[in-house]
Amino acid sequence: MKDDKNIEEEFVDVDSDGEELTGEAAGMNTVKKLREKVKKLEAEKAEYMLNWQRALADYKNREKQIGEERKEWGAYAVKRYTEDLLIVMDTYDAAKSNKAAWETVDASWRAGIEYIFNTFEAKLAEQGFEKFGSVGDTFDPNLHEGLGAIPISSAEGHVVDTIAQVIMSGYKYKGQLFRPAKVKIWTDGTI
Repeated sequence: MKDDKNIEEEFVDVDSDGEELTGEAAGMNTVKKLREKVKKLEAEKAEYMLNWQRALADYKNREKQIGEERKEWGAYAVKRYTEDLLIVMDTYDAAKSNKAAWETVDASWRAGIEYIFNTFEAKLAEQGFEKFGSVGDTFDPNLHEGLGAIPISSAEGHVVDTIAQVIMSGYKYKGQLFRPAKVKIWTDGTI
């Protein structure tokens, strides 16, 4: 009852001269005002609902975007970290490629170092990394970065456009090129 009284007090019906209306005319005017107020409140409700739905959609889209960005940041961090680790492998490969110096190192120490790097290489393979680029492989500009050419004569037995020297091994990650192999190739002297 108290609420009805508040509604009635809120809507005091007056005529154009400001005189309070009574009876049926007052009731019709009150209903008209209430309908107008309900219509206005429904419009406000619809606007609030639309804004809320937009905000919710924006929030969900931002969450999705953040998730994708996190994946990209993670992939970038892994890539940078792996690039740094591959420098260690490159250093090992360079040391081992100097056969004369490598053979002078104590055999048990050399075996320990080889074990460490073989384990490291196996762990890279478990994570999806594949080392490539060997002497004698056919040069592929999609996989190899040519850093020079070594001329051959027909008497030497080497094949033109094959890898003569590996400067830095290449790596694939899950079948995709991660880093090209840096190589020198055999050439017949024509370019």
